[in-house]
Order: sequence, then structure tokens, then C-alpha cells
Amino acid sequence: MIIDSDTHVVEDEMIWNWVSKAEARYKPLSLDSKEVSHAAYSSGSTRFWLIDGRIYGRGGQPSNVYAEGTRNIADSAARVADMDRYGHDVQVVYPSLFLNLCTKDVAAERAAVRAYNRWMASVCSATNGRLRWVVLPVPRDVVASAEEMEFGRANGACGVLMRGYEGDRTLDNPDFMPIFAKASDLDLPICIHIGNGSASYAGIENARSGFRNVLGNSMPTFIAFAALMLSDVPTKFPKLRIGFIEAASEWVPFAVRRCRKMLRHYGLKDNFDNLFADNRFYVTCEADEDVNQVAKITGYDNLLVGTDYGHADTSTELEAPALLRKRADLSADLTRRITTDNPKRFYAL
Repeated sequence: MIIDSDTHVVEDEMIWNWVSKAEARYKPLSLDSKEVSHAAYSSGSTRFWLIDGRIYGRGGQPSNVYAEGTRNIADSAARVADMDRYGHDVQVVYPSLFLNLCTKDVAAERAAVRAYNRWMASVCSATNGRLRWVVLPVPRDVVASAEEMEFGRANGACGVLMRGYEGDRTLDNPDFMPIFAKASDLDLPICIHIGNGSASYAGIENARSGFRNVLGNSMPTFIAFAALMLSDVPTKFPKLRIGFIEAASEWVPFAVRRCRKMLRHYGLKDNFDNLFADNRFYVTCEADEDVNQVAKITGYDNLLVGTDYGHADTSTELEAPALLRKRADLSADLTRRITTDNPKRFYAL
């Protein structure tokens, strides 16, 4: 059973048919440009969403490798056929737009999130478990987040999306404890995907994703790791699993060393002899990384791999599981755990 731990849907207009009548005034609008734009919140495209007064790129850079209806899951059967072609039994699907959505009005976010979650539940239900999805909370609205997570758990979701920044807060902020508690109760992992939920961060020159700073969308993930590693979140929620998704993995040795150096410098206790296992932290690696070196820190049981299917950027490698298995320097035991055992445990599949 090969599990692709990180794939994407490129949202299309059909999703907004699920916006409720009561929230119709918050329905995202589609915009088209005659020229490619690198405007705020875009990754360089000619198609955009207008949401709560801000313009967002559609996501999913141009590519001719995807069949019609696969990237937007308008044709779930075609998507599953593509999975068969690559030899993947399950795809875990993340959004595109919502990786960087940061509305001023929480009501606008709530409307879009509810529509997305209901649409994803509908399209994935027809695939007999082949497509699983990550439910979106509304981090500024504890009640709505709990409702959405319960809906997701009952309708095939296998994780909860969060970004390294939610608003201008890191994930160790007490405001997020109810989301962690609910996720733990529902046996849903927290999936910290590259992206950003802070308008302040996005407004910093070169902080956005795109050619100007390839690290821009990954930095909040690294910051989230440090915030959670040095917090009491893992001990407060001893069953909660936390994943760091699509930021690659070679940052792990650097981040762990820096955090532990800080603990030693200030005389603070380092309780984590087996850091990733003790905290139930997981991280996605890439097929061409020094996986053996990373595994010395994470252990064999806390690495995942994703293809980034649906996108066409520097993280995309549609044959990543097969490439890992072909590497002579990686043991069959390790690659089996990365592609099968670990994602089954992390996503409770």
C-alpha cells in the first residue's frame, strides 16, 4: 500500500456552489488577466480569486502532465486512474488557495472554508477511500473549527490543516489549544503545510512565495517546528500527531541543533532523547535528499513522502515513492516505512 502523503487540489469555481445562501455575499469571485501577474498573494498566473478585497493566485503553475479534470478533481475517476499509473494506492489531498488565505473578515474565511470542506467530502466519497483529504478549520473561530473538524472526521478527512503562522501568532499560542484538543479527541493529526496565514508576514518584501524567495512559504513551517518543540503542546496532548508537510526535511538537523543549543544556554531541560518519536512529530522528505542523515534525528518511524501531485513547482516529483525505493543507499525497511507504515500511522488510515 503506497500512500502519497502530500497532494493538492487546484480549486475551481465549482467549489463555491457549496457556499450557503446565508453566506452568499462572501462568495469568492473569479478574475482573469491578460498578463501574468506576480501581485500580492499570487504565484504568477493570469487567473485569480478576489476574496474579502484581496487578490489570490489560483495556484498550480501551468503544466501539461495532468489529464483533464485531475488537478481540480472535477473527474475523480481520472484522478484515481493517474494514481494507478504511478502506483499509488492513496492520495492525501491538501488545498492550494487556502495555504495562503488570510482574510480580514473571519466571516469570509468561514464561508470559503465551509464550502471547501463540503465539496471535498463530496468528491472524495466517490473514490472508495483512494482520495483522502485534510479538513480546514477556522483558527479565529473556535466553535466553527470544532464543527468543521467533526464534519471532516465523519466524512473521510484524515488530518487538520494549519499554517506556521495563523494571523500574527505562532502555533504555540494558547488560542490554538482548543483546536489541538479537538484534533486529539477526533484522532486527527495537525498537518502544518508550507504556506502562511499572516497578512503581516505576506506584506514583508520577499516573504511571499515565488521566484523572488523560494524559502518564503517554507519559513513559517520552520518557525512552527521550533515553537512547538519548545512548548508544552506535545505533553499537554499526548496522543496528538503533528506533521510538517512539503518543507522537505534537510532543515531538521539545523533546527534541532539550534533549539537544543538554546535550551543548554539558558539551563532549560531537554526532555526529548527521541525528539520526533516522543513528540509524535512527522516530516515529509524529498526523494533526492540525504534521507539517511535526516533519519538519524527523526528515526525511521517519523518520515513521510509526498509527490505534490496537482502542482508544478520545485516540490513536485510525481514518482517520489518509486525513486526512494530505487535508491541503493536506502534500506528496503526504511523506504517501506516512509511510503507505507508511517503515513498509515500518521493519518490513521
